[in-house]
Amino acid sequence: MAELKRQGLSLAAVSYDPVAVLADFSKRRGITFPLLSDPGSATIKRYGILNTTVPETNQQSYGIPFPGTFMLNVQGVVTSRFFEQAYQERSTVGSIMARLGNQVHVQATTLSSPQLEMTSFATDSTVAPGTQFSLVLDLRPARGVHVYAPGVTGYKPIALSCSHNLDSSPEAHSTHPPRTIISSR
Repeated sequence: MAELKRQGLSLAAVSYDPVAVLADFSKRRGITFPLLSDPGSATIKRYGILNTTVPETNQQSYGIPFPGTFMLNVQGVVTSRFFEQAYQERSTVGSIMARLGNQVHVQATTLSSPQLEMTSFATDSTVAPGTQFSLVLDLRPARGVHVYAPGVTGYKPIALSCSHNLDSSPEAHSTHPPRTIISSR
């Protein structure tokens, strides 16, 4: 929450749960941002985020939204949205901020060479099952080094590879980054 406030942002959550249930949940979990009750899921339906995988016959869960985040500007206009298919999955605030290009204040590692400076970090130091965080690589070519799109001929391509030494592999989703070619012409 402190990071959001530093960036002039605030947070609120919308649920189909009654006010009393949200108040109890907020108290038990130490939640300090507003939890808004949407009886009958009217707002959830108007925003088009009603979880359609839950049948209307499921009295306990019908009305829940797909889990996600809307980013609004100061005029209240939605500028981006981040949604997941399963209620067990959640993107972290740090991951969303990184995807939007905002600074994330976490420990990072920086490596430098004459051609390139690379800074890497995880958006979150602690995650739980279902938490979707980001691993960020910020690559900055040195002065006079140029980066070209794939398919250009006459330049030396470089490759970036990642490996791990873990006994059990974490689940990773491919982002399909573009091939990178760097030249120091």
